[in-house]
Amino acid sequence: MTHAANREKIGIIGDGQLALMLAESLIRMGNTFLCLGTAQQSPVRTFFPESVTTDQERFRNECNVFTLENEFHTTLQLNNLLGEKAPRLFPEIKSYSHFADKISQRTLYQALGIAGPRWIAVKNVQDLLELKSWAYPYVIKASQGGYDGKGVRVVRNEAELEQVLNDFRFFQGAHLLAEEKVEIVREVAQGFLRGATGQMTLLPLVETVQESGVCNLVHYPPNVDESILGKIENDLKLLAQSGLVGIFNFEFFVTADQRVLINEGAPRTHNSQHLTIDASDYSQFDLLALYLTDPARAPARVSALPAVMVNILGQHSGPCHELKLPSLPLKTYPKLYGKETCSPGRKMGHVTVIDANGSTDLIAVGKKILKEYQL
Repeated sequence: MTHAANREKIGIIGDGQLALMLAESLIRMGNTFLCLGTAQQSPVRTFFPESVTTDQERFRNECNVFTLENEFHTTLQLNNLLGEKAPRLFPEIKSYSHFADKISQRTLYQALGIAGPRWIAVKNVQDLLELKSWAYPYVIKASQGGYDGKGVRVVRNEAELEQVLNDFRFFQGAHLLAEEKVEIVREVAQGFLRGATGQMTLLPLVETVQESGVCNLVHYPPNVDESILGKIENDLKLLAQSGLVGIFNFEFFVTADQRVLINEGAPRTHNSQHLTIDASDYSQFDLLALYLTDPARAPARVSALPAVMVNILGQHSGPCHELKLPSLPLKTYPKLYGKETCSPGRKMGHVTVIDANGSTDLIAVGKKILKEYQL
């Protein structure tokens, strides 16, 4: 998918793998970009070293439209970084503010009437006393900074609670989110892009398989019935109608009694939608690129071929080795992120396998890759 280039240079706050895949979409469309990075080595630096800067003034002056690849910034930091160009950030800073920490997210969902786990913000000793009236087990999350299972802990007794309070720096002023531990039968994810004029693109609903808080594989179509699809689309409609502007992806729990509970959202592209790169006419990165440059060309909805996406995690510490995959009788699309250094559990890339006929057990294929790949 290509179209005529837009003259505006896109500023991407971050230079990790999400920035890399967005950059690749922008290049295919004939657009220029500049990433604001901090590390000496990063996915974007590996492939496009001339398109990364640590100079904030250069970044702000050269770019016209901005986006970001993570939510580890406060709204004050974003406003200070972009100055008078802050209104050109996609997502809009007001929309982003709901996702800059987990407590703000829960507050938004509750205000919109979107069902989620029971929760409480733990900001002070009084909140902690209320939490101590809860029955174990429950989940404690760092309100800011956690991802891929980091900053999330199941608490089963008082000793574990005290350990989490120390580990998550509660007594140094960090805010925590406590949630009931939900018994779930599956996890699904879906998102949308929405422009300032109300134009919207719905991404496909996918099913995710997690282990220790880390997504191992994602597949489409999900194994859910029409009622689940309808409940999630209604939740997304409520979120869109609240005025969110940007790209947003949301995770949902499905319980044994077919309840749908929203888990977490992100104001950015998301690991759960990586299979759209090879299984859809428009990837989530293509769509973000369009909303940044030429939103009129974006479709209202994106579907996908039957596919499974497997996260390739590091298996050792040291230099990254060549990826070796098991033999598969289907179209296979490996994608490494150009990270030079490997460490156990680090996301090094992903592999998407497509079965256009929908006749293969793709979850079994994904599990075979997880069991047999070498890196």
